[in-house]
Amino acid sequence: MCAGNDGIRQVDFAARCFDVVVVSCKGGRYRFLHPLFMPAALHILGADELANVVGSLREGIQVVDREWRYVYLNRAALAHARKPVEELLGKTMLECYPGIETTDMFELLRQCQEDHAEGSLRNEFVYPDGSKRTFELRFRPCDVGVVVMSVDVTDEQRLEAQLRHAQKMEAVGRLAGSVAHDFNNVLSVILSLTSIILDDLKAVDPLRIDLESIKKAGERGADLTRQLLALSRQQVISPRTVDINQIVLDSERMLRRLLREDVELNTFCERGLSKVRVDPGQIDQVILNLAINARDAMPEGGKLSIETKNVELEQSYTTEHFGSTPGPHVMLAISDTGIGMSRETQARIFEPFFTTKEVGKGTGLGLSTVFGIVKQCGGNIWVYSELGGGTTFRVYFPVFEGPDTLAPEAQEPATLKGSETILLVEDQDDVRRVAAQILKRYGYHVIEARNAGEAWLCAERRARTIHLLLTDVVMPQMSGRELAERLSQARPELKVLYMSGYTENSVVQHGILDSGIAYLQKPILPESLARRVREVLDAPKFP
Repeated sequence: MCAGNDGIRQVDFAARCFDVVVVSCKGGRYRFLHPLFMPAALHILGADELANVVGSLREGIQVVDREWRYVYLNRAALAHARKPVEELLGKTMLECYPGIETTDMFELLRQCQEDHAEGSLRNEFVYPDGSKRTFELRFRPCDVGVVVMSVDVTDEQRLEAQLRHAQKMEAVGRLAGSVAHDFNNVLSVILSLTSIILDDLKAVDPLRIDLESIKKAGERGADLTRQLLALSRQQVISPRTVDINQIVLDSERMLRRLLREDVELNTFCERGLSKVRVDPGQIDQVILNLAINARDAMPEGGKLSIETKNVELEQSYTTEHFGSTPGPHVMLAISDTGIGMSRETQARIFEPFFTTKEVGKGTGLGLSTVFGIVKQCGGNIWVYSELGGGTTFRVYFPVFEGPDTLAPEAQEPATLKGSETILLVEDQDDVRRVAAQILKRYGYHVIEARNAGEAWLCAERRARTIHLLLTDVVMPQMSGRELAERLSQARPELKVLYMSGYTENSVVQHGILDSGIAYLQKPILPESLARRVREVLDAPKFP
């Protein structure tokens, strides 16, 4: 597709416009440099074959003369333009694209022609149907006029944006995990001491109202830290092999109570759905958060649809969606017929504390929590939306075909009280003191240590049995896991309970506990601490 009528004219035209043509031949590579090696190229390939090479390059090539008329376009350039050759050849750029003379691209073209200077530009082109593609353009002067070479970098640009978003979410997650760790220590003291004082007060004491308000505020803070841990993928989960259909059906009754009468709920569950390995409670939260978002996006009512389906993610899909992997997946899709979202909003919806709702109508952690949960389960989530056209969230979980290795649930203890000896190791003084106070109120004998070194000395000095090591995971000098391993060698009967404000790889891998490990997520509360201690003491020691 060029101005010439035969192969010889095409090759001669290409020789005057392009410096280098690269052709693979018999497994090797030949470079034909204008004008010296063009005769050799013709001798090896022939005019028609070389014309086909130039015309079939993946890089778009178009040539405009000094009056801005199109005189040559290869097949890639026509594909980029989305126009037939007869609408372009012999016509000026200004005729084909009104207003182009005011753009940066045309200014570079003018400079290239007048100053014989090469240039480059990344340009977003808007087609008549409203769709957009981004092209990397290079301009080179030639005898005829100007050569414009174009490469479609839309997919590359999209992947770069997805990579930057993933890196940003990773950084935000690390920050959130660190904040949650410190905040959980503070909440442990506030909630525990408040609960202890409330237990000691009479029912008619005037201080109860204020203390109960403090407790409720602390519980809201604990909910926020759980959301922060979820978005940072540091929440301890209990995965099991499940059928997503069953989770959807179980959630349907609750959703109907949450939705308004003007919102119609429809579920479409594919039969024979493959199993996935997730925490059912976490998936409940995903469905709940996405459904509430959908409800809020339909202020005048509409339809909310939940769909499950077996899908096979192809390599082409995973290439365009950073972080996804090819293979069999289960898709969970939640769609609404609401107001939709702009591209700018879609680019930020998973960021923590970003919200389009009115002040006081949301924390901005709902979708970021969903994102963290899905990622921690090994899945991926993508949003598809248009202003006025509704929104669809598609969540993909990899199919799991292994056995369900769910550990048996701990039995509810008959009593929370005990008389055993507990070695309590916590580097935060106020947290250690309140934990010791709780345990003593339930009847236990408590030995306190600020770090692993003190704990080791306490264990050496005590000849009698230490029944339980209750230790923080993250401590200076030596972690709780290392301390437990060393003490267990000297005291094989010792049982261990870890506690922490956030997960740590020595105990939890990607939020999943190693086999046989007992763990308590901070913030600690009197009853939850006493119950977990009793469960560990009553359970048989893991070999």
